[in-house]
Amino acid sequence: MLLSLALLLSGCWDQRQLKNIRMVQTVGVDLLEDHKVRLSVSIPTIKIAIENQSNVVTPKVSGEGHSVQEASLQLQKMISQHMDLRETRVLLVNKAFAVKNMYETLDYFYREAQFPISIFVAITDGQARDVVELEVEDRSLISEYLYDLLKSNEEDGVIPEESPFLISSIMMTPGFDNVLPVIDATHQKERAKITGLALFHGKQMTGRLDSNHSRTFVMLTRHMSYGTMTEQIGPEQSYLTFSYKRAKHKVKITIKDQITADIFITLNCFLVDNPTGTLLNKIMIADISRSLEKVLSTRAEKTIRQLQQANCDGLGIGLQMKALHQKTWKTLDWNKEYSEINIKPHIKVKIKNHGLLN
Repeated sequence: MLLSLALLLSGCWDQRQLKNIRMVQTVGVDLLEDHKVRLSVSIPTIKIAIENQSNVVTPKVSGEGHSVQEASLQLQKMISQHMDLRETRVLLVNKAFAVKNMYETLDYFYREAQFPISIFVAITDGQARDVVELEVEDRSLISEYLYDLLKSNEEDGVIPEESPFLISSIMMTPGFDNVLPVIDATHQKERAKITGLALFHGKQMTGRLDSNHSRTFVMLTRHMSYGTMTEQIGPEQSYLTFSYKRAKHKVKITIKDQITADIFITLNCFLVDNPTGTLLNKIMIADISRSLEKVLSTRAEKTIRQLQQANCDGLGIGLQMKALHQKTWKTLDWNKEYSEINIKPHIKVKIKNHGLLN
């Protein structure tokens, strides 16, 4: 009986003690000009200064190889203990690698049993190492700064919500493409900035949206959208700022003479400021609503045009075609048809509140 019970007590065979590993929290992957791969990591470390006092330092280390796996092995030669990825919060990939093959970057991480699923994946215009090596003055950990930066922009409706472990399956799914945030280092006090969205078709990056069109893209997706926007549509050509929340979203697909996807959106808007101080009556509010609808509709048309030029079905129109028009879908080569279909945005604005003074 004792021998049988001993078998049940062997539950710590796969333990990995913290004293024997080094936790990686930020990872950057760069494709270099000589076609080599550089893997850069930040590893927070508690450094004991004097008795009963310590501070956190974050060394950044890089390794190069012909693949991400080889770069990881070269990196391990410079780290005193085993490199553990279970606490990774942000994965950065430079544009050159994303344009070549995004899956080639991700394969190494998907194969790591301890790699987490609650991380952010972002594209960098420049080198990913430059972002990993930032020294942000108000944060001791670059991983916390980047994670909170991406999270806040996601909550503000600047970038779409993403699920890192769905990226691979989306690459293999006809009728749906990935859209990932673009982040880059700035020279302003060692900061990073969200500069737009990277558009993908299959495994490759094929285009990008700037920050204005990124917000419009989020507005057009099926996910809940809310945030703020400033437009020059007020009295005396003043700039008005609105907070908004999407109330309705519907996509209608027709396949008569040409495949047409109509996207119907209703936004509930709240006026945040009115710099001129002009009292706004119902007629003026109606005019502002129409002006805002016109501005947003024009921008949405440009956003959709850029998506089609990049052959990026980030809105998932193809998936709806497949679900609702199965017979037609089987006859289509969606890779060629998508850029030719007619996608029309229909945006309706309802201004619910226009200030305390009114």
